[in-house]
Amino acid sequence: MSDFLQLAQSLAVALKALQMYTASHPRAQESLAVAHTILEAWLLDQERVQFVVSGSKAFLDGQVQDTRSPHVSALVRLVSERGIGGFVFERGVTPDELLTFLFGLATKPQKLEELGGFEELLRSSGVLRIRVSQTRYQEVSEGEESGSTEKAPAFSPAPPPSQSPENLVKFIREALLASIAKGGAANGLSSGSPGAGGPGAGILGPGGLGLGGQGSGGLASGGSDRDDLGSLRGFGPADLSGLGPLGRELGLGEGMPTPGQLGTLRQVLMGLTPEVQLGLLAGLGSLPEHPAGLGLGVKALAGEILAVATSSLLAKGTSWGQLKGPIQDILRPLGDRERLVRTLTSHLRIAGQDTSQAELLLRHLDWEGLSLEAKLLRVLEEGGLFELSLEQRLAFLRELLEVRRFDEFLRVQEVLVETLSSDRPDLRFLGGQTLSGVARWARDPGLPPDSEGPLADALRAHFAWEPDPPIHRWTTDALESLLAALVHRGEFGAVISDIQELEGLCAFLDEQHPWRNEALARLRAALHRPQLLDEVITHAFALERDQMIREVHPYLEFIGDPMARHLVSRLGDEADRTRRGRLVESVRSLGPAALPALLDALSAPAWFLVRNALTLLSDLGDASCVQAILPLLRHPEPRVRRTAVRALWKLGGPVAEPHLIARMKDTDGETMQEILFALGQLRSEVGLPQVTELAQDKRVTERIRVQALDTLGHIASPKSLPVLLECIRKKGFFGGGEAPPIRLAAAKALAALGTPEARAALQKTVEAEPKGEEREAMNRLLERPAPL
Repeated sequence: MSDFLQLAQSLAVALKALQMYTASHPRAQESLAVAHTILEAWLLDQERVQFVVSGSKAFLDGQVQDTRSPHVSALVRLVSERGIGGFVFERGVTPDELLTFLFGLATKPQKLEELGGFEELLRSSGVLRIRVSQTRYQEVSEGEESGSTEKAPAFSPAPPPSQSPENLVKFIREALLASIAKGGAANGLSSGSPGAGGPGAGILGPGGLGLGGQGSGGLASGGSDRDDLGSLRGFGPADLSGLGPLGRELGLGEGMPTPGQLGTLRQVLMGLTPEVQLGLLAGLGSLPEHPAGLGLGVKALAGEILAVATSSLLAKGTSWGQLKGPIQDILRPLGDRERLVRTLTSHLRIAGQDTSQAELLLRHLDWEGLSLEAKLLRVLEEGGLFELSLEQRLAFLRELLEVRRFDEFLRVQEVLVETLSSDRPDLRFLGGQTLSGVARWARDPGLPPDSEGPLADALRAHFAWEPDPPIHRWTTDALESLLAALVHRGEFGAVISDIQELEGLCAFLDEQHPWRNEALARLRAALHRPQLLDEVITHAFALERDQMIREVHPYLEFIGDPMARHLVSRLGDEADRTRRGRLVESVRSLGPAALPALLDALSAPAWFLVRNALTLLSDLGDASCVQAILPLLRHPEPRVRRTAVRALWKLGGPVAEPHLIARMKDTDGETMQEILFALGQLRSEVGLPQVTELAQDKRVTERIRVQALDTLGHIASPKSLPVLLECIRKKGFFGGGEAPPIRLAAAKALAALGTPEARAALQKTVEAEPKGEEREAMNRLLERPAPL
């Protein structure tokens, strides 16, 4: 191979793919194969390849390499960060061994230490043809190799190549970044995670923090603005305790730096990316005591650093919402934070950026330092409530609630309620926004006595008249929270009353606003949330039946179809028999409003839910439900088929007859009995031929024949007389005739038929019958009065 760049680039691409995808991903596999092929080509002519790092220099088999290449310099950095002085590839290295090596480069230094270090990672993974050296090479001449395994000191930078100011700044900056990287990894100052760049995406890894203007991306490429924003999400203080040698390298002593030294320090710090600058400021407390000039110099530049970092991030699209927390964390422990904020405000003003947020940050921190009594004085006596941010107002009210200062809480609430009737839209907005937050506490932890009632009254009145939709939205949010709290407590009548009052108030408005009606619909829809519907059911389970009917059933009807659907859904899941009964009773209480939910449940996969739905439809439905029930006559579960037969004749009446008769030739015995019962209840003349055939058919079970005869008795048609006479014949010596159960069933049918011919035939049979149980039973039938 002509040079090392191709190998470095192939390793960079493979590492990037490993960080972006899983090791088994086709792209990762492809890039790994390319890198392995190039490495094998290198090893065709030599037994091994040795890469050594010394300070910012790199050597390959003793030959110095050009570190201006981003791939070579990134490889140098990754090797240095992981506490090794270099590595050796030997002939015969396998793709799996190369993958393990790349995984080590991708793993954060802290995590690598937890695994026992790079060398232990290779050993435990069975890697034989790749070795790493633990020596930190301080100076390696071209052509030298070192096999020492002595562990390097925690920080021993190589001297800069020359003492020019530019080289000194560059050298110190690189050493500073290396030191911050170690401390940042130990303190979680890393954007790397399985979901944000893969293994090894640490503070200086892909998408991490780096030098201003260049990025400090991974082996494959530099960072990007989007990557920098991602690293801000992992913001945390850097550990600066190892920077003492840097201070001495700058020539700093125990006093304030000279203007020249301060200028060099400024060059070093202003060249960092804004994320690193914020991490540096957040870690000011970890600066070493000696040389004291380092801490004095960094703190003197802190305002300027904060201003430059903030302005840069805002220019790149970072929002104040993202910056607020990190900046507050930086300012909070500083006694001279006003100086830093003044510097920041001045810089933002010169850059044409918004300065109000910086001033709000300072006020926020000043407020945090006040005692509760001082806060009450500022809010209630000095009228400073709306000088606070929303978060501060809510935190203040929550503190009053937690320490049970209820009188003061109510006084602040009164101030907020008064703003709802203000002529100033900005005050109404702030008041509504704050009360929306307060209303969320009605459920947990609960509001003080005498708080919720006046709050709800004020919000309902404001809901009806507020002309500004953005302000109205906060009132709607607050009312939604209060209604949810009422449901949670089981105060269902109050929920109905509140909604009806809002509807009434809106109906009397001179000008109808569509958005107000939409807000009202939203409040109703909020009551349909599954969690709230479940709470209603929980209350129903806990009450006595009479109390449930009195308190819960009206609310079920008020909610309507959503409640019906939820009840039916719960009916399909409930295993407890008693609770299931409560659910059935609740659905039944909804009357026709439950029909759509019940009809939909007929297609449910759970057979028992289908059966329950059919049972309820039998009570609540009408003939319009017949078409939905018909397919269930062929349901695979017999219990569903039988219930479908019952529902069909109850709802369809004579309309059901042809459908029931059609199923008689192809159904199970128990369903047949249910069909026969239905035809008897319907007194189905149309079904006589089929029923008569069953009554005579000695191939079917005796139970079915008895049921068929019973059905003929219910139909009571004179046309069935010949069949009944045949079935009542006594079994003779030479055969013929019927068994006692069949004869007795025929006798019952003759008695039910009640015609003179039928009664005469029954009388004749009794007279010819020998004494015994059968004669007595038939005689009792004759003693019954004939049906009218």
